[in-house]
Amino acid sequence: MKATALLLVLAGLVASATTMPLQASADTAARSDSPVLIYIYSPECGACRQFDREVGPIYSKTVESLALPIERVLIDDWQAKRHQLVECASAAVIGTPTFLQIQNCQELDRITGYSDAELFWLGHRRMMNRIESDL
Repeated sequence: MKATALLLVLAGLVASATTMPLQASADTAARSDSPVLIYIYSPECGACRQFDREVGPIYSKTVESLALPIERVLIDDWQAKRHQLVECASAAVIGTPTFLQIQNCQELDRITGYSDAELFWLGHRRMMNRIESDL
């Protein structure tokens, strides 16, 4: 629990002056050459609500959000193919939350589920390493 709190504090300290909303604009996803983190959620999902409480308020303030902006998509919209990047996913999304890292219409990585902020940031670090290795 202390490690989670420390990670949240550290993420807040590295906050950038420029912030992006948790729900990024369609322009973010439209730039297929730039990576995007698609957050597929359901309002009924307890783990999604926990993510929204623990990570949601600080994500847009982190340096990582500049490299990997997040876009929220309802699972119903995703499964009904009402999103421009749905065909880029390598496998079906069957549960929430699911976080898809997409770049150049290819799924590079995914995090399925959410249990706590610490594990989310570890998975997110793996995603960031994929971006950094491409530089």
